[in-house]
Amino acid sequence: MDVISAIVVASDPAMQEHLTRHLQGNANVCCIESCTSAQRALEIIDGQPVHIVYADMELDGMSGVSLVKKVTRMRPDAYVMVGSTTATARDVIAAMQAGAAEFIVDPYDMEMIKTAFEKAASDVTKQQSPVPDHQHAPKTIITHDKAFANTLEIARKVAPSTASILITGESGTGKELLASFIHQNSTRTDEPYVAVNCAALPDQLAESELFGHEKGAFTGAISRKIGKFESAGKGTLVLDEITEMALPLQAKLLRALQEREIVRIGSNRPVPIDARVIAISNRSIKTAVREGIFREDLFYRLNVIPLTIPPLRERKNDIPLLADYFLKRFSTQNATSMASISEEAMQRLVQQSWPGNVRELENTIQRGVLIGSGDVLLADHLILEEAVARPSDIPQLSAGMTVREMEKELIFNTLNSVNDNRTHAAKMLGISIRTLRNKLNEYREDREDLAS
Repeated sequence: MDVISAIVVASDPAMQEHLTRHLQGNANVCCIESCTSAQRALEIIDGQPVHIVYADMELDGMSGVSLVKKVTRMRPDAYVMVGSTTATARDVIAAMQAGAAEFIVDPYDMEMIKTAFEKAASDVTKQQSPVPDHQHAPKTIITHDKAFANTLEIARKVAPSTASILITGESGTGKELLASFIHQNSTRTDEPYVAVNCAALPDQLAESELFGHEKGAFTGAISRKIGKFESAGKGTLVLDEITEMALPLQAKLLRALQEREIVRIGSNRPVPIDARVIAISNRSIKTAVREGIFREDLFYRLNVIPLTIPPLRERKNDIPLLADYFLKRFSTQNATSMASISEEAMQRLVQQSWPGNVRELENTIQRGVLIGSGDVLLADHLILEEAVARPSDIPQLSAGMTVREMEKELIFNTLNSVNDNRTHAAKMLGISIRTLRNKLNEYREDREDLAS
């Protein structure tokens, strides 16, 4: 089981202490942070993995609902709870619609808090546990696109091999789905399928998460931990967002791939590994190599079989297929009678540019099924993003501006256009999330220097 980290955001210090104490009483939860400011909470969540978030309904400068919306965009897998002693039914509905998994109507109720935190820790633990992929239902990849079909055929041919595979493509195109497809078509299908998000690995724990550690290797290492490489056994290890891995860890990953062995922290004994490695990136690794944030030798070690998934805007023929598939799935899940999509609605779907790709289309159809009524999904049931840039989204450049000022203007306008989703903004800007984070820290330091 991985480390579970949590953050408590409460404006009342007594409430903060009360909730933190209960979290500390849960043996599965470590790395607990607390603060009174929503903005500070967002900075913490952006800088490190956070699995459980508790937030007051009312916070200084931002409502709990607004905070939930931002958190769920930054950390889609986080278990978010909202609490209030004066909650109304409207408050509960608003929080749940924003993405909260739990609403606690009395955060001082010890039994209620204990139950809520135990459930949160249990859900996070289940998400983290590596499960043999054969226990899941086979995942479906739907396409009529010639380029994507060719990629699938190559994937099917190389699946039985031991070669490392590098999958690239924009966010939401289905890279993890393709990784699972390769595993299912390999000779390892009865072995574990373990996926790791490299961007979510905290620097101080990343090596332990991948390679494991021995008891007493460092403060807090109270028992031996088996890393992801060993957990994967003879199965498949998927390294998602590989370009976000820190350079020192990249060197150790390269050695593990070359020698086919790892060494746990605190041990001198090499452990042989047999997992097949699939790396995933939503940006060009060649660009990351040029920028000096990714090792060239590791790139060539991973890039034995390169596979690229085209964005949905280049697969227009797939949009009706996918829309119908998602409609049937969500209609069945929600026990509705909706069975088809109107011609006008389908036309609007096909005309969209889908910057969020298949994931965005999936969310759009799910919303439509929940909002709509009757047997047919209508255009009025769709909530679609407008692709036209607003004047406020266009950088305001003037003679005499420095390059740094223009860069800053562009970055902040891009963040505003995607509602502060830093992952999406970094992709649009063509930089890594780590580079974006460093730029924002520089701007923050500039403001602090001016203030002093």
